[in-house]
Amino acid sequence: MLTPEQIAFCETHKITEAQFLGEEEINDELDLDSLTSIPEGFNPKVSDSLYLSGLTSIPEGFNPKVGGNLYLSHLTSIPEGFNPEVGGDLYLDSLTSIPEGFNPKVGGGLDLTRLTAIPKGFNPKVRGFLHLNSLTSIPEGFSPEVGTTLNLSSLTSISEGFNPKVGKKLYLRSLKSIPEGFNPEVGEIVR
Repeated sequence: MLTPEQIAFCETHKITEAQFLGEEEINDELDLDSLTSIPEGFNPKVSDSLYLSGLTSIPEGFNPKVGGNLYLSHLTSIPEGFNPEVGGDLYLDSLTSIPEGFNPKVGGGLDLTRLTAIPKGFNPKVRGFLHLNSLTSIPEGFSPEVGTTLNLSSLTSISEGFNPKVGKKLYLRSLKSIPEGFNPEVGEIVR
């Protein structure tokens, strides 16, 4: 049973209780960009894109399933356990850190442009791009699989054993040197 706040949210945004709880899919995009918060328990399944760019934080347990893109562009932090399933691109471009265990399922690209550090064990597999433009170092064992572009343009060093699989382009503009054995699989260009 939903709380009065959750019921009001459903009525305002014209979704059912089952859609609120993720028991029934929303067969369209869901544009909630104007919101600055969402109620606990909101876990939608959306066939198209979900727009939540106005949020700066999300409640624990929020793990939507989105067929298109998921826009969370202004989030400054994510709780442990946040691992959404996204068919398109996932935009988390204001985050500066991520918790251990964060490895979302992303069918498109993953934008983590402002991330300054990644925890050990973070090894995403994305069919599109992976933007990690602000990282200056990576932990041992970091070996992502990226369908198109891997942007590590601020990285100043790489650890031994770093050999990513990249479908198209790998940006390493700030590297001063490369370790012995560096041999990434890259479809087009290493810069």
